[in-house]
Amino acid sequence: MLLPNKPFVFYICLKVRKLPKNINDFTSLFVRVTTGFLMFHLHGLRKITSGYERWEKLGRTITDLINIDSFAIPLGLMASLSESIFAGFIMIGFYTRTSTFFLGFTMIVAFSKHLFSDGLKSGEMALLYLILCIIIYLLGPGKFSVDRLIKK
Repeated sequence: MLLPNKPFVFYICLKVRKLPKNINDFTSLFVRVTTGFLMFHLHGLRKITSGYERWEKLGRTITDLINIDSFAIPLGLMASLSESIFAGFIMIGFYTRTSTFFLGFTMIVAFSKHLFSDGLKSGEMALLYLILCIIIYLLGPGKFSVDRLIKK
């Protein structure tokens, strides 16, 4: 087993102690931008531009649980909006906690669908996005966000 020598560990501990005071703001910015961009680019843009057939398919995930088929398209549209528009809001820090709540709810639905149909392995991406949504919600928008500009 390779153990680092004591001077190296001491050096790392000193560097960690000297992190800037606003490291939480940079962390929030990094997590918000990467999560929002990846969600928008990899999932949201395709879903919001695909039309009502795709929205109906997405909405069936919830309507099968509540047995109200007429809500399939509006619920699918809401899921598409949360993965596209709200992901963009998260990226720029606009209504961050509200947007994160809606995206997190969408990820809970997606994870439960995958978990009950294919098992844990199939829903791991939705679970990771859910964890990132929880982190963003807890960190808040941070100093580098539109929310902060509006607050001033």
